[in-house]
Amino acid sequence: MSFVWSTAAKDLRRHAHDPMGLIFWIGVPLVIGLLMTSMSGGDDGPQPQAHVLVADLDDSFLSGLLVGALSQDAAGGLIQAEGVELADGRARMDDGEASALLVIPADFAQAVLDEEPTTLELVTNPSQRILPGIVEESLSIFVDGTFYLHRLIGEDLQAFSAGPDSGNTFPDQQIAEFSVTVNQLVNRISEALSPLLIELETVALGEEKTEGPSVNVALLFLPSILVMSLLMMAQGMSGDLWKERELRTLRRVVVSPQSIVGFLAGKLLSGAVIMFTVCFVVLTIGYSYFSIPLVTLPFAVLWAVFSGAALTALMTVLQLWASSRRSANIVTIALMFPLLMVGGSFFPFEAMPEEMVAIGKLTPNGWALTQLKAILLQRVVPAELAAAFTQLLAVGVVLFVINARRLRAGFAQG
Repeated sequence: MSFVWSTAAKDLRRHAHDPMGLIFWIGVPLVIGLLMTSMSGGDDGPQPQAHVLVADLDDSFLSGLLVGALSQDAAGGLIQAEGVELADGRARMDDGEASALLVIPADFAQAVLDEEPTTLELVTNPSQRILPGIVEESLSIFVDGTFYLHRLIGEDLQAFSAGPDSGNTFPDQQIAEFSVTVNQLVNRISEALSPLLIELETVALGEEKTEGPSVNVALLFLPSILVMSLLMMAQGMSGDLWKERELRTLRRVVVSPQSIVGFLAGKLLSGAVIMFTVCFVVLTIGYSYFSIPLVTLPFAVLWAVFSGAALTALMTVLQLWASSRRSANIVTIALMFPLLMVGGSFFPFEAMPEEMVAIGKLTPNGWALTQLKAILLQRVVPAELAAAFTQLLAVGVVLFVINARRLRAGFAQG
């Protein structure tokens, strides 16, 4: 064991003389994560908002209510209405300055109260696809609401629309009867709304409802970027054996009383220490930024380090069976980028086609990424996590044995 520790310490001292390498490995996931977070709008994500120009030719109390309702919280804050003249609104729409132009015709309020046909003209921006649809759906809600309102108190609305029979005010009896009608209507509706008789829950087919922190686009990129960094580190560290071979270090180990297995274990240990440093820094920052409970942080760090060590062992297999250092770099890099592409590092699995996701989760980095994401989102069962650690350890031991046999078979001799 002393030889294992001395070999690991040698490599760590050598890496310490190259601090830019460690800074690069830590900086890559942080910089990419910052860019992805900025592009996705940060922790809460971007809030789309449709800009609607409104030409109110009616200028009535009811048309004012419609314009105000579009910009209120009832519309989810998705619409911003701006009053304009009709000619100015059409000119600005021609320049593409808004999502839509709404034209409210004259006598709009009178037609609504009398339940007579009237037309709201909505001109949408063809360069936008989603926001104009939101405006159209919001207006359709108003149309449906008007229809049902007339079914409930239509006669009273028409009576008020005709105005008082004499004088400037309505009779007290008519006002009182309308108040009683509204009060009874509210009582009937409240029985269905408080408490709600129907509760809607949307669940994707084939998926179970899971507990854990809310998921946003930026959080989905955290495990993807970290696994990308681990795979890059594994490719770089596995190539270190070629440097040891060129310096004749491997040959001296073979002829010495020390075991080549201990030498290989020491190198993997030094790599695991560096990966632990990178994973701890990146995950600590990620947990703090996304307010993830720290109870899962140790498991996430350990899983990332174990996964990185297994990926290093896998890359070492390819390095040891290559005919030269140049061909080894070509083979490992040529394998690394497809793995990153399919394994969910360039694009999260949630944004990939189902067929590609099924393939990606079978790749080594894709499998590691899936487990790491489950830990971050607190969607992993302890028994399943223990089984995953066991499988990862078994794969790592098999790869280690293959590498040790290859070293004994003549790689160290050159």
